[in-house]
Amino acid sequence: MKKLVLLSFIIASFSLSAQVKETRSTQDKAKLKDGIDPFISYVSIAAANVSGGIEHANSYAGQLYTGIKLDFEKILGWRGTHGKISMINRHGKGLMNEVGSVFEPLNVVGGQNTFLYDLSIEKHFENQFSVKIGRTTSVDDFSVSKLYFFSLNNTVNGVIRALLLDGLTTTFPFPTWGTRFKYKPNSKHQFQLGVYQLSKTVFDDTKHGLDFSFRSSDDLSVFFQYDWFGKIANRKTRVYLGANQVFGNLDNFDNNISEYFLRLYGHIDVDLTDNINSFLTMAYSPHDGIAKLPFQSSLGFNWKGLVKSRVKDRVLFFATIGDFSNEWAALQGNDTLLPEVVLELGYRFQITDYFALQPALQYDLRPGGLNTTDNAVIPGVLIDANF
Repeated sequence: MKKLVLLSFIIASFSLSAQVKETRSTQDKAKLKDGIDPFISYVSIAAANVSGGIEHANSYAGQLYTGIKLDFEKILGWRGTHGKISMINRHGKGLMNEVGSVFEPLNVVGGQNTFLYDLSIEKHFENQFSVKIGRTTSVDDFSVSKLYFFSLNNTVNGVIRALLLDGLTTTFPFPTWGTRFKYKPNSKHQFQLGVYQLSKTVFDDTKHGLDFSFRSSDDLSVFFQYDWFGKIANRKTRVYLGANQVFGNLDNFDNNISEYFLRLYGHIDVDLTDNINSFLTMAYSPHDGIAKLPFQSSLGFNWKGLVKSRVKDRVLFFATIGDFSNEWAALQGNDTLLPEVVLELGYRFQITDYFALQPALQYDLRPGGLNTTDNAVIPGVLIDANF
């Protein structure tokens, strides 16, 4: 049944994406290359656990992300149609085990291998409705904000971390089959629905993103998200509320099987001034037998141009609290685990539009929820190059 639902969404998406090729001028035909936009980025992080945690250690990790964006309107005359093909290489290792945390201080750790990632096509209809289909992940469209990507720690960077710790959300760099419908009737409101395959091997990095199979054992992840764009107290604001519902045979910490899982999440960001932005996220699941962190919340501040001579630099602060489930605590041999808190303070030197250097200091309170593990101090530096 899950397989049938996913296939029906994919077939419907292909039907909606079918194009009638329009006649193009000779001039347009001579400029096919204008519809091909290559990109490449490299991010690296070096960090060390210099105090507390389980073991003092240092580490380095990097990520190469490259590909091409395709404008099929310019290339083939398919109006409002775009595509993307990309690959990812991740290398190095993290410090999560040395710190003793469920969070990773180096956000480019996870899937240390080479992957084919994007292989997708998206069709826009009259600037209100769009549909995307192909090899993708839910985090390309759901539970995400550009404001998260300034953090070194994966408590914030990418997607609301509690969703990934459930193990039931498709995520970068592990692609899967999926389709996403988006409806934006006006500038203030946006609705999204996404359906994604969750195979038992989706997080197997030895597959390199090349396992295109459908299996009867696959689970199904269904996302819904509503976004509101407006103003609060005359300040630019974005709010989103969403849910991830998963259907299938889902492993519990006590070795039982559940057929359904629900994770709710939300976000608000507000421009406090012209240069200071803040955001708050929350995520909750009532399914303690599957969710390591039934509750997580993150707070962030982004201050651009604090130093007048460095108008593109940013001062960054992030704080995250995660509350562990009793079932997860029991699996670790503990009656209860205390909430884990991760703080991060950084300064981003925007050297050029394409290159940034960002030193930061992380402080992890009660790593892994254990008050027997000393709080960890983790200085690090991020290098970000985009072309």
